[in-house]
Amino acid sequence: MNHDRYGLDGLPLACRAANTDPVTGLPLPSVPHADPSVQDGNPYVLPTVVVCMIAFVIVFLVESGIVG
Repeated sequence: MNHDRYGLDGLPLACRAANTDPVTGLPLPSVPHADPSVQDGNPYVLPTVVVCMIAFVIVFLVESGIVG
């Protein structure tokens, strides 16, 4: 048996599914998916980022002499 082409279970590496371990042939653990309604996140992050972006643009415009 050529160990470069076959896994420990004897099956060729090219014949395996993408979600299996290439050496043992065992299926890889799946990642549990949460309900999309649970993944709302922190409601303060987006407004904070938007305010910081607006403040940066205002400071940039004033310091560069375009406005002011």
